[in-house]
Amino acid sequence: MPHCSVRELTVLTEFRPFGLTAEALDGGSPSGDDDNDYHYFLFGPQVAKQRDETAEVEDASSSDHELFVRGNRIIWSAGSKVYKRFTLPSKVIKVCWTRMSDISEALLCVLQVDRLTIYGIAGEVVSVPLPYAVTSIWSLPFGLLLQRASEGSLLTNITLSSSNPFLNARDVFRQKRDSYTPTHMFDYCTRSDGTSMSSHMILKDPLEDPQITYIEERGKLNLMWEFDERTIWTSDCVPLMASYNKGKMQHSLWVVEVNGSNLQVVNPKSCDLISPPLMSAKHFFRRIWQGKGSHTPASKVFLAMDDDVTPIICFLLLEQKKLLSLRLQSLEVNNETIYDIKPDMSWCISAIAAAAVAVTRPKVKVGQLPHRDVIALTPANTLLLYCGKQCLCKYVMPSPFDNAQLSGRADLSGVNNTICDLKIVELSDAVEGRISLVLNNGQNYRCTLRRSPSSSLTDECITAMSEGLNPNLYKHFLGLLWGGDDSTYLAKANLCADSEWESFCNVITKLCQKPNKTSQLSDSVSHSSWEFLVKSKYNQQYLRSNYVTGAFPGLISNLKESDSIASHTQNTEEAFHMKLLTETLDSLHAVYETLKLDNLRKRDLGLLVVILYDIADFLHEPSYLDHYKRDFPGLLKDFGMSQFLFTSKTPPSLFRWLENCLQHGCGSASICDLPLLVCRNGTSIVNWARKIISFYSLLCGAEQSGKSLSTGVTCNIVPGLYHTREELTVLGMVGERFGLHHLDLLPAGVSLPLRHAIDKCRESPPTNWPAAAYVLLGREDLALLHLRDTTKYPELDCTRSNLILGSTPYMLPLHPVTIPSSVSDTLEMDNSKLEDIDNFEGPVIDGMEHIFNSSTQLRYGRDLRLNEVRRLLCSARPVVIQTPVNPTASDQDFQQTQLWHLAQRTTAVPFGRGAFTLGTICTLLTEALAVPKLVLAGRLPAQQNATVNLDPNVRNIQELKSWPEFHNAVAAGLRLSPLQGKMSRTWILYNKPDEPNVTHAGLLLALGLHGHLRVLTITDIFQYYSQEHESTTVGLMIGLAASYRGTMQPSISKSLYVHLPARHPSSFPELELPTLIQSGCFYCGQSFITICGTYFGWASLRGISTSANNANSSGRRSGGDNVHEREGYAVSAGFALGLVALGRGEDAVGSIDTLVDRLFHYIGGKELHNDGLFSSSADEFTRSVGQIVDGNVVNIDVTAPGAIIALALMFLKTESELIVSRLSIPQTKFDLQYIRPDFILLRVIARNLILWTRIQPSENWIQSQIPEVVKHGVSGLGNKMDDVYEMDAEAFVQAYVNIIVGACISLGLRFAGTRDGNAQELLYKYAVYFLNEIKPVCASNANDLPKGLSVYVDRGTLETYLHLIVLSLCVVMAGSGHLQTFRFLKFLRIRNSADGHAGFGTQMAVSLAIGFLFIGGGMWTFSTSNCSIAALLITLYPRLPTGPNDNRCHLQAFRHLYVLATEARWIQTVDVDTGLPVYVPLEITNKETELYAETSFCEVTPCSLPERAILKSVRVCGPRYWPQLIDLSPKEKPWWNSGENHHPFNSGVLYVKRKVGACSYVDDPIGSQSLLSRAMHKMSALNQPKSSLPTTECTDAIPVDQLVSTFSSDPSLIAFAQLFCGSSWSSRFELDFQEFCQQVLFECVSKDRPALLQVYLSLYATMAYIVDSVVGGTCIIGDSLSLSSLKIALAYYEALSNGRLTTSRGEIMQSTFLGSLKKRVEDILNCSTDLNAHIRDYALSGKWPTDHSRVMKSSMALSWYLQWYNVPSPLDIKRAAEKIKCAKASPSVPLLRVVFPTTHVAAIDAINEFLSSSQVEG
Repeated sequence: MPHCSVRELTVLTEFRPFGLTAEALDGGSPSGDDDNDYHYFLFGPQVAKQRDETAEVEDASSSDHELFVRGNRIIWSAGSKVYKRFTLPSKVIKVCWTRMSDISEALLCVLQVDRLTIYGIAGEVVSVPLPYAVTSIWSLPFGLLLQRASEGSLLTNITLSSSNPFLNARDVFRQKRDSYTPTHMFDYCTRSDGTSMSSHMILKDPLEDPQITYIEERGKLNLMWEFDERTIWTSDCVPLMASYNKGKMQHSLWVVEVNGSNLQVVNPKSCDLISPPLMSAKHFFRRIWQGKGSHTPASKVFLAMDDDVTPIICFLLLEQKKLLSLRLQSLEVNNETIYDIKPDMSWCISAIAAAAVAVTRPKVKVGQLPHRDVIALTPANTLLLYCGKQCLCKYVMPSPFDNAQLSGRADLSGVNNTICDLKIVELSDAVEGRISLVLNNGQNYRCTLRRSPSSSLTDECITAMSEGLNPNLYKHFLGLLWGGDDSTYLAKANLCADSEWESFCNVITKLCQKPNKTSQLSDSVSHSSWEFLVKSKYNQQYLRSNYVTGAFPGLISNLKESDSIASHTQNTEEAFHMKLLTETLDSLHAVYETLKLDNLRKRDLGLLVVILYDIADFLHEPSYLDHYKRDFPGLLKDFGMSQFLFTSKTPPSLFRWLENCLQHGCGSASICDLPLLVCRNGTSIVNWARKIISFYSLLCGAEQSGKSLSTGVTCNIVPGLYHTREELTVLGMVGERFGLHHLDLLPAGVSLPLRHAIDKCRESPPTNWPAAAYVLLGREDLALLHLRDTTKYPELDCTRSNLILGSTPYMLPLHPVTIPSSVSDTLEMDNSKLEDIDNFEGPVIDGMEHIFNSSTQLRYGRDLRLNEVRRLLCSARPVVIQTPVNPTASDQDFQQTQLWHLAQRTTAVPFGRGAFTLGTICTLLTEALAVPKLVLAGRLPAQQNATVNLDPNVRNIQELKSWPEFHNAVAAGLRLSPLQGKMSRTWILYNKPDEPNVTHAGLLLALGLHGHLRVLTITDIFQYYSQEHESTTVGLMIGLAASYRGTMQPSISKSLYVHLPARHPSSFPELELPTLIQSGCFYCGQSFITICGTYFGWASLRGISTSANNANSSGRRSGGDNVHEREGYAVSAGFALGLVALGRGEDAVGSIDTLVDRLFHYIGGKELHNDGLFSSSADEFTRSVGQIVDGNVVNIDVTAPGAIIALALMFLKTESELIVSRLSIPQTKFDLQYIRPDFILLRVIARNLILWTRIQPSENWIQSQIPEVVKHGVSGLGNKMDDVYEMDAEAFVQAYVNIIVGACISLGLRFAGTRDGNAQELLYKYAVYFLNEIKPVCASNANDLPKGLSVYVDRGTLETYLHLIVLSLCVVMAGSGHLQTFRFLKFLRIRNSADGHAGFGTQMAVSLAIGFLFIGGGMWTFSTSNCSIAALLITLYPRLPTGPNDNRCHLQAFRHLYVLATEARWIQTVDVDTGLPVYVPLEITNKETELYAETSFCEVTPCSLPERAILKSVRVCGPRYWPQLIDLSPKEKPWWNSGENHHPFNSGVLYVKRKVGACSYVDDPIGSQSLLSRAMHKMSALNQPKSSLPTTECTDAIPVDQLVSTFSSDPSLIAFAQLFCGSSWSSRFELDFQEFCQQVLFECVSKDRPALLQVYLSLYATMAYIVDSVVGGTCIIGDSLSLSSLKIALAYYEALSNGRLTTSRGEIMQSTFLGSLKKRVEDILNCSTDLNAHIRDYALSGKWPTDHSRVMKSSMALSWYLQWYNVPSPLDIKRAAEKIKCAKASPSVPLLRVVFPTTHVAAIDAINEFLSSSQVEG
């Protein structure tokens, strides 16, 4: 056993798996389970963390996590807390953690006999079926390794083993939320004869197929067919695998690599079934080591580190009782790491147990690998700690082993007071620095090898030495630190941080002592074996005692050389120690310079400088001594220059480098001022200094070469556009994860140039930066806007939690700006009053309770129109019936009649409620969707709110229950936001009832309209169809078509085609399907919008023809089971044909001329000639569809509407004059008699949709639609006319009415969602006109329009047309909540109920109109794209139903298709600091079109944006908020079509950031309070001494903190105002300081730079300390570092003045303030009386002041002078004087200026004077 020091273990507690305790709390283990049949393993908390949750410094004392497995149950716990419990269907074989692909979270993989189950931390589950046996699973850095069992083997003797716990976080994040089972798994892994192929497989993604693996042999790849190679270990940090071959009795180490182009893949004959995609990315195993002679596999394999931080792989061979260690060599080639093991790089340690622990360097990582040491238990029962092959120390159990030595354990029964009989037999569960010791008495104790708190300074120094020292030197130092006879480093369990530092200093002190002549060489000094023998004591003694003259030739020379050998030995040892101390000085000096850049490490800096001073003193380095003495003159002892007569190197100085970099550029800054360790790649301990140097380098123009800069350091720069050096610096800060809180750690002057770079980029940064860059700029508004682009920068943590870490800790919204209390109280009172009046039964779920939020309050304020809309669209409460107090029998009949009419209105309410609540909530996937009730009862207020129900004997109540319930469910489903993301298939099936009903059918339609039905599998769809429920089938088909529109998905098209019996081949079984289903199926052709299918187009055309038949010749039903629904069937076919060829016109595929002619034939009704299209000789799907009614004449009453609609959609916006001419409006009386009036309406709509651009919102355009014959015919209405003219007048009026309505509908479609004022006025005018024609009720401006329409047109038709015009009006004003239109709708609703004309169709129209007017709560509107116009035309089809179940002319489910025409153009602005919606002015720019030039206008949020097709840019303007420009280019924005929910134009939220010093528009609408400068001036005057102020001026005094809180929610500003700007000051100095604080506060608040408060105060405090030290004589601080910081601030100001740095927002710190500080320092230094003499002594002899009474003050003053004027060291002055003397010249200021270019001229003059006087004296 090697000789080493002894250290005590710290026993934490007696260990018992917490899973046993958790089982006991759960009720004990299940019956039948063996109490000892369980497994567990411990791991660190970082294993299960997400990649973006990994902290920079992990807490090593975190609780161990535990996975406990018994049977089919797993318990995951940490300490005494259970995180999760898992129960699986079968017994667990093995469990391990892994990370796959770009999934950010860790995955728990559970192997069972027949499946592999993968659990995500967030709850997702993926189950992978295993068609054959898998023996074990292992974690790799990029996925999971599966080892298959050999043929015919059984899964026996498989035990649980943990994967290596050292998992690392990666950067890319991807969410998966669905439980999904991959199909056809392992299909490619079988030979043609059925046998298996690959023994090892790699699973890289839970939803992908495992990949087969290969083995490299002689430069070729063969299939991995090594079933005998049993995997015993893998690493999840590096791609390594260890295996054992029992037959060959050998261990092997493999590296897993990806196939390169230089390797040839050899596919055996049996591998021909491998498909080419699977061969594209091949993983193969390359053997890098093998060791034979082991009869049993290694019991444990783990990764550790050698003493030179090279990874080593350790194999514990119990059979041989040794630990075999292999050094892993790695080489970077073409950005790829190649691993190998050399034969001579292995060693063995005697051990029966071992583990990897973190002791010597617990927080250090080498690349992706954490630093780990080896704890080994020898056969002699000794516990030894190794670093590589060097034994550091021995650990023993504490003695006596009693309660006092244990922490966290209450009882130690069974443990004797002595431990002589206790032996350690096993080491297990190593996590960080903790390990479990298993004793021979069966007890298990959890121990720690290193106890917190630890000294961070000690760790940093040791780490710096490990990175900076030669490996042999560091090995020697590590031996002294841990293994010395009197080493106290971590010797006791209860050592504090100071004791660790003291132990470290003792080791350094011993090194500084000169070696004794009799001391031996260190073991680490490398010499030859012969030299070792020659210099040994035994050899020298033997030669002297056995000397015989002449007996042995050369003996005399050996004896004479013995003394020289001893001398040589002494010199070698001295040189070794000198080299060790020299490199130690360099390494620790780098730490010292790094700590100088951290304000919080002043104490550590003072400790470190003492030991550095001793090292420099021992090494005779006067320049280093002078450097440290200047920094800490009051802390270090004095030294003289006379003892140093040789040349000394200049110590690096980061402050000097930073100052020179600002003054002369980075090219002039000497690289000698940078410590070598800072410039070395891969160093971690001086990373802080490297970052600051790299930022200064970028700011001052350093050249880039990859990550390397011309200044010798590296910098990670994130990709992004930059135009200035400041922008490049910000990108570098982001790449180095440098946040605003890091700036506060820097000295004030050092942080100033970096704050300058941030401030310059803040106002208008480039738009393609990552979100973290905007957080660094203080632009959290832009950060949230660009948070969606995290995939562009996988190396960054861009989650919101990490972005907060990058911001300043004081930027927390503690004081949000709220709506004034008066408004809030008014809203609250009004809301409660409404509930009290209307809600007599208490709260009722009406599906609209969520519509009221802060945004609606901001938009509507005291306006209660939303409350009124909620009342009108509520169907969950009984309606009010007005009756007498004492009703009679006739009154009861009247009640039933009135209730029936009101029930018609109630059943129509869901149409409007669905539009009103469209996309307003996000459902919880763990809750079922709540559907409001549809209450058809009434209540009688006159009879104490008695409830009355419909009498089932009088009315058919069931008629009101089927389709209305369907629409009610659709309305409930439409509330779900389409931006919620991918809906869970599980949630949809969770809401599926046991028995099909109309409610779930409506939900399916709603989900389909939002695109959520894509998650359903074809099996789920088949199960729905197999229920044969009419409503469910209709809802599912339309929903699927909406979800898959434009995709041409074959499986969906086939499922729809089945429901068209008329299109089936003759050999197909005959199906009897309802017409409703067939109508819905025809509409589903819109799923093929993008690519027109010729066949489906002809099928739709034949559908129109088929609808005109009663039955075909074969007896097959063609139009369904109800001939009265043939028109709806034909219209659906027309819509389908139009959607397939939507807007394609002449470009539509197929025989377009024949198709158009056929459609016009169905419109005109001429004889049908057999042109081959429907001939029986055609193939099966174009055969005859049956006989035509009345011979060969087409029934155009059925076919014309569908044909007209088809032509309108096919030629939408094509401006085809040919088609328009053929769709003519009757121009003669004969034509008027020939064409049905309602067909004229459709023709007008079709013509205008084709001539899209000619639609104008003017009266002239509407009149131009009316033919002259019709105008002339209606001009004489009201005059006396004969009977013949009466007949003509009816035709004229009918045509006139339909033309007007068709034109109004066209206007509504053309200006849908535009809120065009002209269109609104015109449509409102005609709505009032029709209303007065039905029954004069109000004044109208339509005096020029004909009167007396009701004489020739029945009231039902006029009512229908009135409501169609109103619907068109609301389409134009969609989402606006237009008050005039809303009042008109309320009047129509009340009028219909009062007049008894409350038909279902008109009530549905009113309900839809209200919903459109407030669609989505006012946050949605309509688009005018082709698809949107088609969807709106289907919704507004001008045939209203007569009852709730009327689907004769138009399927009612189609009325919900307006959802496909909506888009979220609503935008609201939210203050990013407070989270509250605010008013913000926006400048909106529309791009140039054919009709108008580019235009810009202003809106105040919340508002609606123009249509996306014409929107160019949106800019946040105004003086109160930071500007923000969003340029829109749809072709370049993936979110434009994909619905990215983070973008403001999809989510409706634009985050803005208010400038400090400005009030929000809610608090200060007119800007009267934002004059902060006047207010601060007033506060400054008010806070003067009260005796100097008039009494009247003090009456209006306002506390400064209250004033500041009005403008800013920053708590640091408010606290600063309270503490430093209050009125509690009394002395003159305090008042001056108060005035300074007020001025600084005003400066920072008015310019929105609150972070500069710290800089101002720091520089002010520096000046105050200097003044107190000089004037008061008391030295508060003992260092001059703050003065160096001030010099860098002045260098920054000089760079601004000289133009080396530029600024766009003005200087961030007042130049007068910096100038005054400079002048004050120089005045203080020049007025010191004794300073001249001290400077002279220093310059000539290096002496510091020795006057004991004032030594501290004098030393500090001298230090300030030397630092301020850059006075050279005495050694440099002496060298310069000698050179001048040798040149036979006399000292002069110009000559010294050349020698010392960086020294101030005042110091040059003083040095010249001293040298001249010394020569005269000499």
